Amino acid sequence: MKILIFKLILLLIFFSGCSSSTKKPKNLISEKKMELIMQDIILIRVIEKNYNNLVEYKNWLGDKYIYEKYKVDSIQLLESEKYYAKSPKRYLKIHEDIYKNLEKLIDSIDVLSKEQIRKAKELELKNRD
Repeated sequence: MKILIFKLILLLIFFSGCSSSTKKPKNLISEKKMELIMQDIILIRVIEKNYNNLVEYKNWLGDKYIYEKYKVDSIQLLESEKYYAKSPKRYLKIHEDIYKNLEKLIDSIDVLSKEQIRKAKELELKNRD
């Protein structure tokens, strides 16, 4: 996770130095929506990395999923990404919010996992009696 954030910060630095123009795109994606899109992209990449041998994931996860879910197109997404990347404070805030959201998600998954383990142990003990 920390490596991913490091890569995103490097991307931020790269984009912030590419151009001095900060003209707002016509179809700019809102910061909140951009945050959600980028978070989903991160989750999709993690799923692809960990479950790349499962064909069913490949059929419905990917760029098309993002475009349909958020009703955006590739150009709009790219232009919005470039726009936010040129504003380091704003872009960093988006990434910090994504990080916080992913931390909450990880915490809730941990809680659910522990609860499932506890229930399984209780059931196992019950079945022994």
